[in-house]
Amino acid sequence: MILSGEKGSGVWNVEFLSEQDMIRINVTLSVGAGVRAEVAALLSEMADLSRGERGCIGYEILENCRLEDTMMIIETWENEAVLATHKESGHFTRIIPRVRELATEMKSQKFTTMASADEAITGRRTVREYTGEKICTGVIERVVRAGMYAPSVKDRRPWEFFVMEDAKHLHELAEILPGSEALRTAPMAILVCCNTRLAGLEGGNWPQELGACVQNMLLQAYAEGLGTAWIGVYPKMHFVHEVKKALHLSSEFVPFAVVALGNAARETDTVTERYDPLKVHFISR
Repeated sequence: MILSGEKGSGVWNVEFLSEQDMIRINVTLSVGAGVRAEVAALLSEMADLSRGERGCIGYEILENCRLEDTMMIIETWENEAVLATHKESGHFTRIIPRVRELATEMKSQKFTTMASADEAITGRRTVREYTGEKICTGVIERVVRAGMYAPSVKDRRPWEFFVMEDAKHLHELAEILPGSEALRTAPMAILVCCNTRLAGLEGGNWPQELGACVQNMLLQAYAEGLGTAWIGVYPKMHFVHEVKKALHLSSEFVPFAVVALGNAARETDTVTERYDPLKVHFISR
């Protein structure tokens, strides 16, 4: 059941806010089957009452179609002042403590801004060790969606995505591919393939197209607060064939890259400025 949001889409179907003063809070709850209906009813009431408050931009309650014990509150407020007033409201002080009693776990994350394009480009780093925390369907869909907006010759969009969340396949790929230690701790990975039927007879540009696709995915994942590792497959044909065999892929799919995805186990290092004006050449008109 999804109390709010499109059925079957999973969780976290939410737009990030760009304004500095807006506040978004994601609250993730683990709820046992025996109390799930009571929690759902409490949160539905909480959402209805909260939406009527001054300064409430959005208040959504969603349940995860893949993780049956997981629910989420997604709330957006104009600023910290109205959020503070909300926390003093009668419905907050009555409902939220009861929800905390019923839930086996309740975690909250606050966001004030989404990473800008510049921040994502300069801040993204390869992550090789992850916490193992599961990634929700909505986040996965947004990452893949970003990949699908990459440029493509004649709009052929020759990409296909295979989402892997089981340790068996992740560890198997870690044995096959060099430099893939990230797959041993990542909770999931996405295999990006070329569909040669879509690439067409003039499909020689597909490696560039899929490269842009993967980069889009990495930047979107960074904006979602997640770490990634780009693990190359193509053009090393030995690894292409090994991955196809391990995953039982049909002949039209050519594995291009594996993207490990998850919450980083530790902060990544920053790097010094990489812009080098000596490598920029202006050709006079």
